[in-house]
Amino acid sequence: MLYPTRRSLSSTLMGCLVLVSSLFILSSHAATDGALTPYKLSYAATFNGMDINAVRELTKEGERYQLVTSAKGMLGSITEEGTFKIDAAGAIVDDGYEYERNIIGVKKAEELSYDRNTGVANFESKKKKRQVKLQDSYLNQLSFQVQLQRDLINGVTPLRYQVIARGRLKEYNFELLGKETLDTPLGQFETVKVRRVREDDDRETIMWFAPSLNYLLVQLWQREDGDDHKLIIKSGSVNNQPIVNGDNHS
Repeated sequence: MLYPTRRSLSSTLMGCLVLVSSLFILSSHAATDGALTPYKLSYAATFNGMDINAVRELTKEGERYQLVTSAKGMLGSITEEGTFKIDAAGAIVDDGYEYERNIIGVKKAEELSYDRNTGVANFESKKKKRQVKLQDSYLNQLSFQVQLQRDLINGVTPLRYQVIARGRLKEYNFELLGKETLDTPLGQFETVKVRRVREDDDRETIMWFAPSLNYLLVQLWQREDGDDHKLIIKSGSVNNQPIVNGDNHS
């Protein structure tokens, strides 16, 4: 079964499934931020015996960053796209977020747009419209992943984020589980394990981030409704340099 629910796939791709510095107006902190280094990563996953290919890419044009995650299988596809800038203090300033799903011909779309003049974020789908009054710390379902990566790089704790998800404000929490050596199709990586903290005991998500790759996601495991799913890196590049031989890629 491919993408049994929006919830299971979105969580799997979070990274999550999973993150370029400006030569112009960005602060020196942002200009050396490894989480803003452009990359393109490809992952392999299997859901109930069906193969899925996922891609995650961060690009930059001018002052604007774009993070896109996508997953495709025999029965459909899902794409998430977020754009943001970095302000003079090094903080993420979201521009927008879009989600599109097409499963067996059934389409669904969501959009989160920002009106900085009135200080609100506008969520819209076919059936719902909502507004959230903005605060500086609020992120969306993709930009919080960039901030998680930044916090891992800088050793910041607690890993706690205020996220606008489907037009509602939610708190996402994570905990460090320690270090682990991980074998992947790209070789062996020394990783840091991170668990998503949920009150819902029916779901568990664990992610493995590689410090040698600016703490990019190399593996994700999720249990939901008794089923286990795993997503693992299979190819990629960082700053246009291919990743080879695991931690020895440089």
